[in-house]
Amino acid sequence: MPLDLSQAEVVDDHCHGFTIDKLLAAAPEDFETRLTLTGLGISSSLRPDPAAWRRARELTESTTYSLLARRWLAERLGCEPEAGAVARARRAAIEADPTGYIRSLLDDQRIVGLIADEGFPLPPIPAAEFERAVGGVRVHRVVRLEQVVAEERDEAGSYAELEGATERRLHEAADDPRTVAVKSIIAYRTGLDVEPATGEAAAEAFDRWRRGGFVESRGDAKPVRDRLLHVATDVARSRGLALHIHTGDGDPDIDLVHARPSFLFPFLRDHRGQPIVLIHGGHPWSHEAGYIASVLPDVHVDLSVLLPWAGWTAERLLSDLIGSVPASKLLYGCDQASEPEVFWIAARLARRALERVLGEAVRADYLTVEEAERLGRGILAGNTRALHRL
Repeated sequence: MPLDLSQAEVVDDHCHGFTIDKLLAAAPEDFETRLTLTGLGISSSLRPDPAAWRRARELTESTTYSLLARRWLAERLGCEPEAGAVARARRAAIEADPTGYIRSLLDDQRIVGLIADEGFPLPPIPAAEFERAVGGVRVHRVVRLEQVVAEERDEAGSYAELEGATERRLHEAADDPRTVAVKSIIAYRTGLDVEPATGEAAAEAFDRWRRGGFVESRGDAKPVRDRLLHVATDVARSRGLALHIHTGDGDPDIDLVHARPSFLFPFLRDHRGQPIVLIHGGHPWSHEAGYIASVLPDVHVDLSVLLPWAGWTAERLLSDLIGSVPASKLLYGCDQASEPEVFWIAARLARRALERVLGEAVRADYLTVEEAERLGRGILAGNTRALHRL
């Protein structure tokens, strides 16, 4: 009996908002490049580089994920599987009815819920506004710690004032019924080797950091950011929220040297009992994220970036994770950050990859068909619903 997840619902654990205006303003001819991980990284970086973008365009034609997306979208849009034809057909569909086009993509893959990290793009796109843009699919909110800190630090006369303002803002966000998690991108700032900084050490470091113009450094900024992550974790625990932490790869601004999930292990161990999601599964160190989630009961692994940008190698990565981690701790996500087609491509790819990987487990007599389908439905939607109480 073949494994069938075609009717399984999808709840996306990690994505980003966009506006219809920005979607329509984007250059149609660069659509395929924006779909790639290279293009996404350049677009989201604080240091955009026109030369790098030109090179990314050249690389699109040899990126297997792009070729797959082109063929799938050509079939859906009813055009030739050629870059220009797909770009034109896609543009026509968006211009005719942008919200209807986006909703049709979500409905086709039975995507019924989105959890949006409001820290990108900036200024933040309110969850209710994003929900209207996607045609009414429910959007839940993740508040980003670093954005709160950036908005409060200039007015803070001391570290104590910054901590107080940050804590207040996080509690205000938690009062919003759409809020399901607090997120940190400390991996982009000072690294995942988070230490148990004291208030006194953070206060001294804050004074130096402010005098230096708030330049990021592991000498001055790190004690402040480490301390505030502990504070944010305490707020999340007190309000019944999950904590999302970016791990592994990102755009060129990432502190990749200090972004391995293993660096975060002491922090995770110190906050046992608090549900924590390793966003992006620590890719390319997903084996580390998997090990950590297998030994710490409240650590979960988000699969975004692996899905969709790992392409067919996602099957190997999923096989490794499902084989070693309780499957109820694996959460589907796509990291869509500006192109709604990513929702559709990633969910379709994930569904097929899970059918193949779990189907192989059935053929090898590790799982029954019923067990495999239950685990697959959990990864696509049920686990995210349970963790975030949706």
